[in-house]
Amino acid sequence: MSDMPHALKKYGLRVLVSAFIYLFFRITSGTPEEAIDSGTSTWPVLLPYAVFVVLTVWEVCDRVIVYFAQQYPLDLGSRQRLTMIFIAATAATFPLVTGFIYFENYHLKVWLNCIHDSDKEFWADITQGFVVTWLVISVEMLRLYYLNMRNMEVEQTRMQKELLSTRYESLKNQVNPHFLFNNFSVLTALIYEDADLAADFVAKLSRLYRYILDNKENEMVSLEKEFEFLDSYLFLLKIRHENSLKVERRVTIDPADFYVPTLSLQMLIENAVKHNNFSQEKPLTIKIYNEGDQFIIVQNGVNLKTSLSHSTKIGLENIKNRYTLKSDKKVLVYQSDQYFKVKLPMLSSLSPA
Repeated sequence: MSDMPHALKKYGLRVLVSAFIYLFFRITSGTPEEAIDSGTSTWPVLLPYAVFVVLTVWEVCDRVIVYFAQQYPLDLGSRQRLTMIFIAATAATFPLVTGFIYFENYHLKVWLNCIHDSDKEFWADITQGFVVTWLVISVEMLRLYYLNMRNMEVEQTRMQKELLSTRYESLKNQVNPHFLFNNFSVLTALIYEDADLAADFVAKLSRLYRYILDNKENEMVSLEKEFEFLDSYLFLLKIRHENSLKVERRVTIDPADFYVPTLSLQMLIENAVKHNNFSQEKPLTIKIYNEGDQFIIVQNGVNLKTSLSHSTKIGLENIKNRYTLKSDKKVLVYQSDQYFKVKLPMLSSLSPA
C-alpha cells in the first residue's frame, strides 16, 4: 500500500505526458482548423488509444532498462553499457510502435472513417512514433543515469565513513590494553633473560607503533613499507610463540613498485594466529608469496579453535571496500580443510581506476 501513491503519481504523470504528445502532433501535423474539424468526433477514441500506446511503449522501455539495471548494477555509468541498453530498448519498442501505428491507420481510422490515405498517414505516424519512442527511451536513460550516479555517491560516502571506522579500528586493535599487556609481559621476562634481545624487542615495538601512527591516514602503502612493518610485527610474534609459528616469504617482484591497503597483511596474519590452534609439535605455517605482478598471497594452515573471544580486527569486507575505492580488482578468498588463502591484488598506482 505504501507504493500506491508513488505508482499513481508515476502513471498519472505518464498519462498527462501521453495526452500532451498526442495533442501536440495533432495540432502540428496540419492547420489548427483541420486538426479540430477532423478530431471533433474521433478524439474520444484516438486520444485514449494514443495514451495507451505511449504508456505501453513506456512500460516496455522501463522493463528493459530495469532488467539491465539488475543484471549490471555496478557499471551502468559506462558508455558501452548505456549504448547496449539504448539499443535493447529500441529493439524492444520499435516493433510495438510499428504494430500499433499499423493497426491505427489500416483498421481503427478506417472503422472511424477519418482517414484519406492510409499509406501516407502510416509513414507520417511512423516517423512521429519513432521520435516519441526515442524521446521516451532518452528520458528513461537519463533517469537511470541520474539514479546510478546518486547511488554511487551514496555508496562512496558510506564507504568513506566505513574507511574512517576501519582506520580507527586498526589503530585501536594494535594499541588496546590486551596487545600492550602481552608484549610488555614478554618484555619483562626478556629483561631478566636476555638484555640484548629485550633492547631489540623495544626497538621493534617502537617501530611498529611509529608505522601505525605515520600511516593511519593512508589508505594504501607500498608493499615495501608493509613488509618493513611486517618484519617488526613478526619479530614480536616469534618472540611470544617461538617455534610454534613459522612464516615463509617468497616474493619475486620489487615490493617498492606495488601498493596494498595499510595493515592488510598484518591483519591476515593476526587472524591466522588468533583463529587457529598451534604448538611446537604442530606449528602454524604462514606463507607469503606473489602470483606474478597481480597478487600478493597470504596462506595459512587450518586448525581452527572451537571458541573465539571477541575480536576488533579489520574484517575482510573492509579490505575489499578499501580496494573498491582505488581499483576494480577483487580480493579473492579460498578456504578448505587444509588451508585458508587470501589473494590481495597489487596496485601499480595509487590513482583510482
